[in-house]
Amino acid sequence: MSEFVSNVFKLVSGSLIAQILAILLIPIITRLYTPEDFGFFTLIISIATIIAVFSNLSYQLSIMLPKDHEDAANIVTLCCILILFSSIITGVVIFLFADPIAYALNAPKITSYLMFLPIIVFFSAVFTVLTYWNSRRKRYGVYAIAQISNSLSSRLVQISAGLTSASPIGLIAGYITGYLFAITVMLQGFRGDWGLFRQVTKKRMKELAVRYKKFPLFAAWSNTSLVISTQIAPLLLVYFYSPVVVGYYAIAIQVVQMPLTLIGSAVGQVFFQKACEIKNTTSDITHIVHEVHRRLISIGIFPMLLLLIIGEDLFAIVLGLQWYTAGIFAKILSPWLLLVFIASPLSVIFSILERQQIELSFNISILFSRISVLCIGGIFLDPIWTLILFSITGVIFWGGLNLYLLKISNISYRDGMIDYLHYFLIGLAIASPLIILKVLWPQSVYFLCAAGVIVTIIYYALIVSRDEILKTSLFKIIGR
Repeated sequence: MSEFVSNVFKLVSGSLIAQILAILLIPIITRLYTPEDFGFFTLIISIATIIAVFSNLSYQLSIMLPKDHEDAANIVTLCCILILFSSIITGVVIFLFADPIAYALNAPKITSYLMFLPIIVFFSAVFTVLTYWNSRRKRYGVYAIAQISNSLSSRLVQISAGLTSASPIGLIAGYITGYLFAITVMLQGFRGDWGLFRQVTKKRMKELAVRYKKFPLFAAWSNTSLVISTQIAPLLLVYFYSPVVVGYYAIAIQVVQMPLTLIGSAVGQVFFQKACEIKNTTSDITHIVHEVHRRLISIGIFPMLLLLIIGEDLFAIVLGLQWYTAGIFAKILSPWLLLVFIASPLSVIFSILERQQIELSFNISILFSRISVLCIGGIFLDPIWTLILFSITGVIFWGGLNLYLLKISNISYRDGMIDYLHYFLIGLAIASPLIILKVLWPQSVYFLCAAGVIVTIIYYALIVSRDEILKTSLFKIIGR
């Protein structure tokens, strides 16, 4: 477990400075662009994300599984061919049907931005494939540098464009630039791998495509359903309300998920590689699943408490008064986002245990439930109540998924719930002075936010001090 935590820290520490800078730059970006700009930008990214996740038929998930690197190289090549084909098809569809797509979304202005979809699909999907390859090769440092390049180049381009002529194109251009720089860095790690890729053959790619056919048959549809369920909100919110509501929603999601994704994605990559390795040797992944689950709870639960107490105040001060509503959205969505943060890295258990059929059923179920909730809310309710229903649905399904993943890993529900209760009570005790301040002096916004920073530092200092493996790994990173 010590090696596992150390590898996670390599990823997290390598990206930490870039992520901190990115977070610090968000207040500048939110003051340059309007909620409507973010709304159109989010719509484009949502559509591209849905297409990208299906573009290689989820064969990227099988990159970790072969024992031989040569076979994994064949799968990487297969993925890239599929991605190129999907991007070309996307471009043709946009060229022919851009206007009907824009009017179907109830957002006619989006037409001029749809042309960026094929580029975004290609870069984002290729980046994902290269991420799995570098994880297999344990090149976590390369991935960390790629994350830095992505984060900084993206934000700098967005700020530069916003200073000259702020529009959704500036946000999109920054997004594309970030992936371009990240892929360039990733390819630097391939210098020692070209010998493996020279052995790639059409015959072997076909054989491996058949060997791992469960991925396109089940995982591709499952992952697509999952991504649609997470990306459907912007598409339906713009249809029933406006791009401005989508902009508030987008910033709420982005600000909350950015620091959590930094850790969650790092844990997911290392966990996938380590769990596959353990399964191939001892076949018992119970201990590593329990340890990862417990640490994810300890990390993710306090930001949720903080948002529930002073979410709108934080958003108004840090991002600007025009984003106060986004803070309310973040407060509503925080319980769901916590469970996503915990369950997402562990969801690769379905691939490890080759239970993709069950994952497909879950993702299709949550997709239809969310479409139903958003449509009901859009027809009968205002955006706030619609998002409350949306968040409750997410809590039910992602909480259920979390418990099921524990069950198939031979971990009792009781142990899992004890972990939640343990860290919730610790967080609540540390946050109690903040709750008192909020009740007695709700108008002292700056004082509340300063107190929020203090209690956050206290909480994480306590968590690290109580976890010997976490503390040792952290000191090793700091000492380098």
